[in-house]
Amino acid sequence: MTTHGEKPAARRQRRTQRRLWWRLRGRLDADRGSTSVEMVGYTAVMLFALLLGVQAAAWGLAELACRYAANHALQTTRVQGGTTAAGQTDATTVLASIDGNLVRNPRIQTSRGPATATVTINGTAVTVIPFVSLPVAATVTAPVETLNPEAA
Repeated sequence: MTTHGEKPAARRQRRTQRRLWWRLRGRLDADRGSTSVEMVGYTAVMLFALLLGVQAAAWGLAELACRYAANHALQTTRVQGGTTAAGQTDATTVLASIDGNLVRNPRIQTSRGPATATVTINGTAVTVIPFVSLPVAATVTAPVETLNPEAA
């Protein structure tokens, strides 16, 4: 027994633990401020992820606007007495009334044959991330409305 009531093996173990603690603390002192630097990097990554999500939402809304406008214009084109010019005007009006900024540079093509009518809308989604231009398009086809009074 020692004067402090501690066995020599226990004292060596405590001394070894103290040495390890001071060695570890010496290594950690060199890392002061590294958390701030890491946070700057993480913040940039998080902001980019947020912008990517907003760009994806804008693309989805632009795609939905194209489909809605194409479907609406198709109904105008395919009815009895409907024309391709009326369908094109309707598509332009619907796109402008939804929100004229969702679909940039819209190109509207309408066609009406004896059996079917087709409306195609192409454009690009609004740009949130610079230099990213995502295309949007919608094509819908339906039979032309014909009334046959002799069938009734």
